[in-house]
Amino acid sequence: MKNKYALYWQVTYWLLFVGWVVGALLNMMHVHGGVLTNYLADATFPAWFYIYVRGLRKDPTEIPPLLLVGQWFGKSPHRAALSIFAVGVVTEYKTLFWPASPMAGTFDPWDIFCYGFGLSICCLFDWIGSKQPTTN
Repeated sequence: MKNKYALYWQVTYWLLFVGWVVGALLNMMHVHGGVLTNYLADATFPAWFYIYVRGLRKDPTEIPPLLLVGQWFGKSPHRAALSIFAVGVVTEYKTLFWPASPMAGTFDPWDIFCYGFGLSICCLFDWIGSKQPTTN
């Protein structure tokens, strides 16, 4: 069975990927771009990863394999969104309690909001789309 929304998810996947890379590059180059520098990657990467682990841009029976965590993330829209969000929150709080770690950063609660914002939109559309009949 084919996902009738696969084309839309494919386009969204690539738009989010470009947004994530642009946001990350601006940040690494220390460009002061306001929201684009500070939050673009935070809003787009979790949403992009959600589409990837849910397998939304292709046949929904082909959930991508993930090393170590198996098929945990991609089982359902809610499990994927909550799992990815939890990893993001833990990573963000790590910067608060362990600022000199190998992946150093600065704690920003707005980053957590951005994770949740992008994931919520994807989860909502995925959940609505999963209620619609698929085509052969």
